[in-house]
Amino acid sequence: EMVLLPSVSMAFIVALCSRGAALSHRTTLCAKMSKNKRPATTFTTTVVKEHKMEDTVKKNRFLAHCAHATDFREVKSFIEKVSDPKARHNCWAWVGTDTQRSNDDGEPSGTAGLPILNSIQGEGLVDVVVVVTRYKARDAPMLGAGGLLRAYGSAASLVLRSASRVDIVPQTTLDVHVPLSDLGAVQSIVSRYEGRSAGTGSLRRRRVEIYDDDGGVTFHMSIEADFADTFSADLANATNGVAEVSLAAV
Repeated sequence: EMVLLPSVSMAFIVALCSRGAALSHRTTLCAKMSKNKRPATTFTTTVVKEHKMEDTVKKNRFLAHCAHATDFREVKSFIEKVSDPKARHNCWAWVGTDTQRSNDDGEPSGTAGLPILNSIQGEGLVDVVVVVTRYKARDAPMLGAGGLLRAYGSAASLVLRSASRVDIVPQTTLDVHVPLSDLGAVQSIVSRYEGRSAGTGSLRRRRVEIYDDDGGVTFHMSIEADFADTFSADLANATNGVAEVSLAAV
C-alpha cells in the first residue's frame, strides 16, 4: 500500500467549530469545500509481478527483466537476482516515486542505462526497475553508440509492454477523534466512504475503534489522499466542528 502524507493546505486547517469549545491539544483539520464537487484523483501506474522478454539485434541477444520496486533495497535485490555474472553487461534503470537511477555496467556512457530509463518514463510507469543483460556472439558486428541506444531502449520497452499493470492511488492515514455523542454521525460518514470504489475517495479502517477514558472514540483509517480534505470537511459539518482529524503515524 502506498501512503502519502501531503503538506497541509491553509484551506484544510480552517476551523469549523461553532460550539465555541476551546480547541484541544489535538490538531483539528477541517475544510470548507463544495459538497457537489469531488477532486480529481491522482493515480500512479506500476507493473505487477516480474516479467521477462528477449530481443536479438545483429547476433546480440538482449534479455530484459522488469519488476515492481518501491525502494532501492528492492531494486538491488532484483538486480542481483536476475543479473548473469557470466555476461559482460547487466544494465539497469529504476524510476521511483520521487527519484530515479540508472547504470551502464561497462557500456559506453549513456548508451544503456539512460535508454532503459527513458523507456520506463515513456510508458508512464513509477516504482519500476528494468534490467537488460546483453549477450554478444563472437562474430557479432559492432553496434555503435546509436545501435546500443536503440537496442537497450527497445528491449526495455518490449518487457514493459508485456507486463501487467495496475493503477495505485496514494493514501493518507488519519486519526479521527469524536465525543461518544457524535459517534453515530461519524459512523455514517465513514460507512459512506467505505462504500466508494477506488478513485472516488475509498476509505479503509485500519483497526477497530478505540474508546478513550475521556469519553471519546478514536478511529484509525486510510483514505485516498486527494479526498482527505473533503472527508475532513464532511466530518466537521456532521459534528458542528467537534471532530478532530489528524495525520496519523503509519
